[in-house]
Amino acid sequence: MRDYALIFSALLLMGLDVPTPRIASTSLCGDAYVLEKIPHHHIAALSWQSGSALSTAPLEFEPRPKASDDIERLLALNPTLVVFGPGEGIKSKPILEKAGIETLQIDWGENLEDVNANRLKLANSVGYTVKLEADNTPIFINPPQVLYLSRAGGTAGPGTYVDAAIEAAGGLNIIKTQGWHTPDPETLVGIKPDLIITSFFEHGYESINASGTRHRLLQEKLKTTPHVNIPGALWPCAGPGLSTATRIINSAINELPK
Repeated sequence: MRDYALIFSALLLMGLDVPTPRIASTSLCGDAYVLEKIPHHHIAALSWQSGSALSTAPLEFEPRPKASDDIERLLALNPTLVVFGPGEGIKSKPILEKAGIETLQIDWGENLEDVNANRLKLANSVGYTVKLEADNTPIFINPPQVLYLSRAGGTAGPGTYVDAAIEAAGGLNIIKTQGWHTPDPETLVGIKPDLIITSFFEHGYESINASGTRHRLLQEKLKTTPHVNIPGALWPCAGPGLSTATRIINSAINELPK
């Protein structure tokens, strides 16, 4: 954040007519990247989701305007840059760019490399330097088997950012089926991991299907198996919080009985 402020100040000293940055984010994913580096006084608006339990936005943003992928709303905010989340901005971007407003698309990612690519994209757009996360995967002689369990009883296999975090933390994902899926609770009960990662249990989405929190056998499994909760706000997508989630998993692995 300091590098960004220094560059902006230097341009002003050179006498260049630089508009004060006003950055608007339309999604939780975009919020995470914007909050990581952009000075708060240069953020015109975070997303309409920024007041939810799945947001890491500081309280100071609570009374501020909220942004969404709505062209009238975005034009009213008068931003210099709009950061869209994955899949957003299809109709809005051409209109904004015609009005002289820059846009940037955060790409969906499933690993740390994807997160770093989005970091670089935002850094290049606003002109700051960024320190990328290095791959420091610990090596265990006998990597523990790890199971991810969401509030809805969902889990994640290879090709997901949860799998990437487990691997980066030094564990092995016990789920081998590709992608995101929700097995029958009885299937999950029969799996025997060394560690269970829970997420979206305490501050996540409310849902009709909440077998992760309500199914009796799954609750018994959580009581008898080492587990750690990852706050849902850290990874509504593969964003900067993925590194923090990885460190939490690694700490839990290090605390497992030897």
